[in-house]
Amino acid sequence: MSKKLMLASAAVAVAFFGMSLYAIAGEGMKGMMMDPYVPKEKVMKMKEMMMKMKPDTLEAATMRGEKMFNNPKLGKNETGQSCATCHSGGGSIGGAAEMSWKGMKMKVAIPTLKGAAVNFPAIRGPMKRIADLGDMNNMCIMTFMKGLPLNKNMRPAVDLQAYVASLSKGKRYKPGGMKVVPTPVPGAM
Repeated sequence: MSKKLMLASAAVAVAFFGMSLYAIAGEGMKGMMMDPYVPKEKVMKMKEMMMKMKPDTLEAATMRGEKMFNNPKLGKNETGQSCATCHSGGGSIGGAAEMSWKGMKMKVAIPTLKGAAVNFPAIRGPMKRIADLGDMNNMCIMTFMKGLPLNKNMRPAVDLQAYVASLSKGKRYKPGGMKVVPTPVPGAM
């Protein structure tokens, strides 16, 4: 059987089964996808609520993220530090921060965040796992600020990512890039 004939028969089968499934679904499904587990009334109320919601903007998210960046209570941390404690103005205060991992003490150079977002996703940490910008934000909150991680699916985490990403405005995207340390610190990762 030739490739063209196989492709044509596959296209006909998809078209036929697609129309059959639509016909089986019935007239009540026209115009919107219904959830079989949520009553139609609730779906309609959610739709109405979402239509009335004011749209969010990247600028608003970035402004909320900047407030979080400077908040010494971020992640309910007990240290009284904020992201700006080490990354003043999004840059770096220089030097290194102490941390421990699996009982080992180590120094980690404090990188600048200006231009850092363009390097993600990247392989990071002692376990060499792929991390995105939200993972790196949470790593700092948990490791250095001794706080709770942000839920990456919620607005606060997205807002903080928006602000940190704004510090990379105009930089070229290069996933997997190295962190930028203005002044290398001997013995620091």
